[in-house]
Order: sequence, then structure tokens, then C-alpha cells
Amino acid sequence: MFEVYFAGDLFDQKHITGNLALVQCIEKLFDNKFKCLLPQDIEAGHWNSGVDVRNRDIKAIIESDLVLFNFDGVDIDSGTTVEYVIAKMLDVPSVLLRTDSRSVNYLIGSDWNLMMSGFPRCAIVKQPAIVLYNELGLERTHQIIAQAVINGFQKVVQEKSVLNSYEEIITAYNHVIKLCGGGLEEIMTQELLHEVIRAKIEKNIYTV
Repeated sequence: MFEVYFAGDLFDQKHITGNLALVQCIEKLFDNKFKCLLPQDIEAGHWNSGVDVRNRDIKAIIESDLVLFNFDGVDIDSGTTVEYVIAKMLDVPSVLLRTDSRSVNYLIGSDWNLMMSGFPRCAIVKQPAIVLYNELGLERTHQIIAQAVINGFQKVVQEKSVLNSYEEIITAYNHVIKLCGGGLEEIMTQELLHEVIRAKIEKNIYTV
């Protein structure tokens, strides 16, 4: 089973319910081979400080085998952008999902800021939700998007990792944790970190 972190907007009813519906569909379609973690669930009841919330989300990215990024909107959510950069610095396979039919048009054919493009081990999935909904209804829309996301997962897990030795992997993780600061080093102990990395290697997330 692959652990998937779902990165995206979560602060209103339509995002919370939309995130949940898509995750449930993904897990159902593939018999729980991909187990998704919603930040809206791990953050519930933990609003003691912004850094605490941030650390929980970063820890979830570190522990996840894959990350699903919601790239909807005229501009990408700022928190999602930070999570994306962290995931790419750790060489975590990622799927970039856009169901928004609007185009940003920074460059011809661009749907988001060009600085978010070109990173390795990323599968781009575009499914125009409004078109699917009008033609097929809500349930079928979720199914089509979920299947496209699963196809993206299957693609990126087969790609060779950028980090390809244990030394490179542990060094990259330790650098990111140290540079994030805010007490993250106390949460992600060396023992836990080695355990996480070994588990990812066993799943071939990193081709060592």
C-alpha cells in the first residue's frame, strides 16, 4: 500500500467535501492500494499554533510515498505551493491535479505559474470538472478524475528517483528538516527518519 498526502485548499465546505469525495473514490477504485491522508483530518482540533499545524503537514509529506497536489485556481494556494517545493526537494513522486478549466496564460498553454513547472517525477492530470459534471453528473465525474489520478500515481512510481543512494536520501531529508526549523527536528527524530526512508526504499519509491 502506498501512503498518499493530499495537498490543497481545505478551509471551506466545498474544498473539505470535495477533497473527501475524491479520496474516497480513489481508495475504492483501487481497493485501498493508495491510502490517502487529508490534511483537514490531521489538523482537526490542533490549532494551538501555526507552526504546530505546519509541522504536522510537513511531517506527513516526509512520511508519504506520494503526494497529490490540487493545482486548481487562478493562482495556486500558497500553502500548497510551499508543500510542493518541500516534496520536490525530497524527490517525492507527485501528481499535479487540475480540474479548473480556466487558464492562467502566463505562457501559451500554461495553467499555473511557470515556476511550478519542470520538476522531475511529476505527472500532470487535467480533467475539466465543469464539463464532466454537465455531461456525466457528479458521481461519474469523481470516478473519472479518481481514475486519472491513479494512472498518474502508477506512472510516477515507475520513474527512476533523482536521489539514488541512501546517503543522498538521508542528507536531503536532514537538510530540509533543518532548514524548515520550528521544532521539526524534534518531531522527525533520526530513528523515525531512517525508518521512513527504509520503508520507501522497500516500496521502490527510491531506486537505490
